Amino acid sequence: MKSRYIVVVALVSIIYASMSVVAGDEPGKTCISCHEMITPGIVEQWKDSKHSKVGVKCIVCHGVLADEPGAIGHNQYTISPVVSPKVCGKCHPGETEEFMRSLHPLAGKYYELLYDKEKLPYLESEWPFDYQGLTEHDATLRGCQSCHGTNMSAAGPDYYSAEVWPNEGMGRINPDGTLGTCAACHTAHEFSVEEARKPEACGQCHLGPDHPQIEIYYESKHGAIYLTQGGSWNWTKDIWIAGIDYRAPTCASCHMSGVYDLDGNEKLPPTHDVSSRLSWELEPAISKRTDNTANIFGTEISDGSSWEEKRERMQMVCGQCHSPTWVNNYYQQADAAVELYNAQYTEVKKIEDELREKGYLTPESFDEPFEFKIYEFWHHEGRRARMGAFMMGPDYVQWHGFYELLRDKAELKAMADELMKGDEKPATNTPEQTPGFTALAAFLGVLLTIFILRRRGR
Repeated sequence: MKSRYIVVVALVSIIYASMSVVAGDEPGKTCISCHEMITPGIVEQWKDSKHSKVGVKCIVCHGVLADEPGAIGHNQYTISPVVSPKVCGKCHPGETEEFMRSLHPLAGKYYELLYDKEKLPYLESEWPFDYQGLTEHDATLRGCQSCHGTNMSAAGPDYYSAEVWPNEGMGRINPDGTLGTCAACHTAHEFSVEEARKPEACGQCHLGPDHPQIEIYYESKHGAIYLTQGGSWNWTKDIWIAGIDYRAPTCASCHMSGVYDLDGNEKLPPTHDVSSRLSWELEPAISKRTDNTANIFGTEISDGSSWEEKRERMQMVCGQCHSPTWVNNYYQQADAAVELYNAQYTEVKKIEDELREKGYLTPESFDEPFEFKIYEFWHHEGRRARMGAFMMGPDYVQWHGFYELLRDKAELKAMADELMKGDEKPATNTPEQTPGFTALAAFLGVLLTIFILRRRGR
């Protein structure tokens, strides 16, 4: 432990020595002397942090060169309000590397991919689209992007405009082009290990109708134990041992924390790659194994391990408290629930494909009730059922999951029958249905009638 602090202090000294500061002035004291009056809460948080105790002053994290993206002049110093993972990586290289190969820093890019003229985030933001002074991002800036992150890099040189800042979204694209922010979990300026280990840190984003992991956790046996006994657990130890320091897992315990025997010997190292123990990708419309490229950017999930290897890691976490039979049987049950969902979605997707093939749905996205309902089928009810199965949330598997999937399927079939009733297809932009063409045809018809009558009159 002491050696780790020595390394941090040494790195801080190197970084500090390389900074351009005002001659004869000590930036740490300068920052504190002002901010104790302006933002006293921040100063107190920093004083309580490990950073303060090992001498990491404000300028070490916030100080940048004048020509760096996002740099601003501030009381004779050049700083960046945004601290990117590149800065954190100078002292925490292993944790930063693990974080960067997980799905978390890609959250902002996922948002950008979804934000186009036909996708739901864009269409949500278009209401009300004709109000003076509102931009197309107003509906999502404090919604989707609060968790997914804004693109500050694209905003340059106005990096700190209200369209992108403030933001602590997990996948924020920083002015220097790096992805993500460590402060999404270790919030500034205390950067508390205890905070990041508690499920509430994850519940800032993983909640609600489409990914209610925090609600599922609270419903589970694990969550019940945490809610009743968590106040007495030891949250700050470096080597965090199940059964000694805590009794039931939190999100961090399963996805990030190390596995140790009761003597503190490491069996599985801790990681900041939250994808490294996932054997299923449960967010998409169809769940798939996490082999190789299980995301739409073609980026390898985690370290490229097979889903079987990732499952073994997670089962080691479970094995701290549960027998191999218990763990294997639970996984069989959860796997079956995921496969059942996949089969249900495949069935309703065939209905949608048939409607589109025969022209009963318009080319536009999210302009008909059927499209909203099938979206909720996988994005809401389907996710809840699958996540509940793996996180011990029976109510989310059943009543918020498969029951609602059954109801959705009945509604989708009824909508399809209604659309196809009488072989009536949706309006398309054909000449026969264009008002201008209809008027022209009527006018020509009148001229033809007059011509025929005159011919007969001869």
